[in-house]
Amino acid sequence: MLRTAILFSMCCFVFTATAQKGERYTADFIFERGIYPTLANWKAQIPVKPEEIIVDIDPQNRKFFQYLFAKDQFRYPRNNEIIYLKPEDIFGYSPDGQSMYYSTNYRFDIIGAICLLQEVDQVDRYSSFINPGDEYKAARKEGTGKLYVLDFESGEFFRCRPGKVEKIFKQDAELYQNYKSAKGKRKEKIKAFIKEYNFRHPVYFGE
Repeated sequence: MLRTAILFSMCCFVFTATAQKGERYTADFIFERGIYPTLANWKAQIPVKPEEIIVDIDPQNRKFFQYLFAKDQFRYPRNNEIIYLKPEDIFGYSPDGQSMYYSTNYRFDIIGAICLLQEVDQVDRYSSFINPGDEYKAARKEGTGKLYVLDFESGEFFRCRPGKVEKIFKQDAELYQNYKSAKGKRKEKIKAFIKEYNFRHPVYFGE
């Protein structure tokens, strides 16, 4: 009887361990550097790498994405075809493997089942001709600083308003009750409970 119970527990563990494909996301996760045309590409960690993009820009240049997004469109090969894509039509990109952006100007502040993003400036950096070695910055497009949410599962993207985020919290009854009973204003509690929700409902990247 005991042996049967142990075997059953081991089978359950193996099933749980293999049910999720890929690597569990943690704060030290390193993304593949490049352009992600779709949400599915991001989840699978299959980007269009800078060296795959047909453009006259050094893929190792730290300003690669700045120069790329200044263009009307870019192209890259996929399955014996040439794909044309406009910067505003991409799902997102990772310039360095650590930071991640939705579209070209929404920075991921929290990543998980509920992703929290902030609309930021699109900043270009230019070398100074007066003082070689120095740089100056100019905002190509100014961000509002407003917060947005991306639902990892559905891909729905919307302004971070308590009512909409609470609908997701309700999928975890225990967490939602803790959220309701926690002291503080709704807007102040949202960020902390997004982190808690993500801890309880991890996401995985890769195939």
